[in-house]
Amino acid sequence: MTWLTGIMPALLTPFDAEGNVNTAMARELVEFQLTQGITGFYVCGGTGEGILQTEEERRLMTETVVDQVKGRVPVISHIGAITTAAAARLAAHAKEAGADGISSVPPFYFSVGFEGVKGHYAEIGAASDLPIYIYNVPHATGVNVTPTMLKDMCEAIPTIAGMKFTSYNFFEMRQIIDLEIRGKKLNIVSGPDELMVAAQAMGAHGAIGTFYNVMPQLFVDAYTAFSAGEVKKATELQARANSVIGAYFGIGGGISAIKAMMKMLGFDCGAGRPPNPPLSEEKVEQLKATLTDLGFFDFVPGR
Repeated sequence: MTWLTGIMPALLTPFDAEGNVNTAMARELVEFQLTQGITGFYVCGGTGEGILQTEEERRLMTETVVDQVKGRVPVISHIGAITTAAAARLAAHAKEAGADGISSVPPFYFSVGFEGVKGHYAEIGAASDLPIYIYNVPHATGVNVTPTMLKDMCEAIPTIAGMKFTSYNFFEMRQIIDLEIRGKKLNIVSGPDELMVAAQAMGAHGAIGTFYNVMPQLFVDAYTAFSAGEVKKATELQARANSVIGAYFGIGGGISAIKAMMKMLGFDCGAGRPPNPPLSEEKVEQLKATLTDLGFFDFVPGR
């Protein structure tokens, strides 16, 4: 099994002017990220707007990224869906496409209880023997996969390999890191970009996030510094990244804002797919002015 470490972008899904998946731009994004030292890709997650795509589009995006990467780093395909059947189909496809692992949010919208959550992941595990990374993002799904829940599921579903932990409760994250399942530890990667260094300090093995699309080298440098024991340098780099994240939230945030930032760096990924609203020209200019004041274009390489 591939052990995920380092900085891994939750890759944006580029759309063209007609709203179709822009595979040519996806390939350019992959190559750009690889030059910056990233260590893997997480495809069609929240940042990649996977839930808003058709199964055909999600299959296309996974196939494109796997083909472009050509085994240089792991590719994890997020296959989470509102129906268990769709998630299982996408899990089977990810195996066929050559992905290194799969990830899924728990069932959302309907409150199905723990047995429903467990059954959902069991069917995903039956559809593919790829390692499964539970995507725990309670603020988006309304479901918090607790250490007790995860331990129970791991004992029943042998392909569960770890978790993308997108929560601020690092006490629970540490409990999950300390779990031992059949004599093995789980592979835990953090989700909140603004707390990447803090998460590594609490024992996370790596990080998957949105802003690693925009500032890959900065986060790679912060991760590398922390791993080398250069804590002060790591926290200073985290603070620099957080000033940019603050500017993003300052204009309201959203996928279209991330894509606007990428366009400023020379990568036109289109806008967020509805219901994600477009970013107004006024807000684009406001964001660009703030980023210029922060020196963003001096420390973040573009194309």
